[in-house]
Amino acid sequence: MKNHMKIDGKLLQINKRFSQLKSNQKDWIATELYKLYHDKMEERCTTRKLPPVHRDMVISSLYEQIQNKEIWIPYSEVKKYTVSKTTKIVKTFKKQFPELSDEIEANRANK
Repeated sequence: MKNHMKIDGKLLQINKRFSQLKSNQKDWIATELYKLYHDKMEERCTTRKLPPVHRDMVISSLYEQIQNKEIWIPYSEVKKYTVSKTTKIVKTFKKQFPELSDEIEANRANK
């Protein structure tokens, strides 16, 4: 029981990995991550990876939503998952929003 803590009357594993979550929890986290990251990319008008400061804001927002949903996973696992998916998220942004991506790139070229 060294890897467990009793929090609010619930026994929680404190060293849980992302792969140990239920599939519906993983799917929900992935969907929310894509939404948050894409929104931040639109806000910053970029089709590239976000700078670390903005990426950390996305991760913090995602982690807050995870806690509200009562999914227990360490922050470090969420950060590791986000960093590993960043390239794929950027590519899907370009595929889902081709007009917006072209517009952003044109504006970047004009500057």
